[in-house]
Amino acid sequence: MTFRVGIDVGGTFTDLVVADDDGRLTIFKASTTPGQTSQGIFDTLELAAEHHGVALEGLLGQCATVVYSGTIGTNAVVTNTAAKVGLICTEGFRDILLLREGPRKPSAYDSPPYPEPYVPRYLTMPVAERVNAEGGVDVYLDEDEVREAIRAFKNWDVEAVAVSFLWSVANPVHEKRVGEIIAQEWPRIPYVLSHELNPIVREYRRTASAVIDASLQPILSVEIERIDRDLNERGFRGTLLVGGSAGGVITPREAAQRPIYTVGSGPALGPVAGRYLAETDEAGSDVIV
Repeated sequence: MTFRVGIDVGGTFTDLVVADDDGRLTIFKASTTPGQTSQGIFDTLELAAEHHGVALEGLLGQCATVVYSGTIGTNAVVTNTAAKVGLICTEGFRDILLLREGPRKPSAYDSPPYPEPYVPRYLTMPVAERVNAEGGVDVYLDEDEVREAIRAFKNWDVEAVAVSFLWSVANPVHEKRVGEIIAQEWPRIPYVLSHELNPIVREYRRTASAVIDASLQPILSVEIERIDRDLNERGFRGTLLVGGSAGGVITPREAAQRPIYTVGSGPALGPVAGRYLAETDEAGSDVIV
């Protein structure tokens, strides 16, 4: 018999669903151990193995797929506990995360109650460069300023770097060059180029995406690598997939490289699964806590 397993790690509980060859579902629940995600995962797997009358290694050895979803990335964004990010932006646009998209106000003196910018101003470093809307270069990139920004980030113990220039979607030459400089000056630091992650015209949304993704890379990459390793050490030889925020699944590599794709994955996967179950009457379920 082969199994398919779905795991959702929340801040309080870890939930696990096992589907067998006949489509029967069994559901298991255990407490989540803060800082030790794998503990809750294996506690639920132990319950599932006991229910099916096999050892844990036997259950994992019969699993064709394991789909992992968790709230670690979502919680880190909401509670402002993600990694410390430095942002390199176009000179003159240092306050893009503060001003956002400049919504209309009833009065010029009114200011909406926005939260603090995701990256504080002192960690937002403007550099001279300018690509116009047609992709032409009006101001060439000042590479010395880029290196100064990286040195400042080192002094401030930044954990990841985001790069977002005004018209990089029309011509990414400057963002790509900054990426090369970061790799030379600080080889181990994760960095995100906005035109690669979210190539849209709206610079605020593109910048916000880049800084959020960068802030999650040091967290999610370690988390997913740990889960993958722990499952394999216990006998899992199937395919590990990670829940995505679009309601589908992505590979562990994609999740580690673009962790923003996992934010809100639990709420996104729920309606997809509910619709599938509503359209099929084949699956019976037992609930075991």
